[in-house]
Amino acid sequence: MINIDFDNINDDIVYEAFEVEGNEVNAFNDSYLELFELIGKEAMLKLFKHFRGDKIDCPMRLYRPEYIADIAKSISNRRDRAKIARAGGYSAKVIEGILNKRRKENDAKS
Repeated sequence: MINIDFDNINDDIVYEAFEVEGNEVNAFNDSYLELFELIGKEAMLKLFKHFRGDKIDCPMRLYRPEYIADIAKSISNRRDRAKIARAGGYSAKVIEGILNKRRKENDAKS
């Protein structure tokens, strides 16, 4: 029989009471099992506590294009700017477009 103090309950107590340790494949929903295998128990439980019930959308790109443009703006060589853009997951055209838009906005303010 499972003995849980429901007045003093948390995920670690439930994890232990349900004898999940070593039985994660059978215990976890597929998404949580994948997270468990990828990032480990503690990080998976942290994500569960913080985001449960929410749909998490993981964009294809880690960095904002404006951030990459900020890095690239000080580089005068277009090929080097293109390398920075690609490293950030963007095309040179996208980053050049942001830089050109900013130049036009700055020119309009002057």
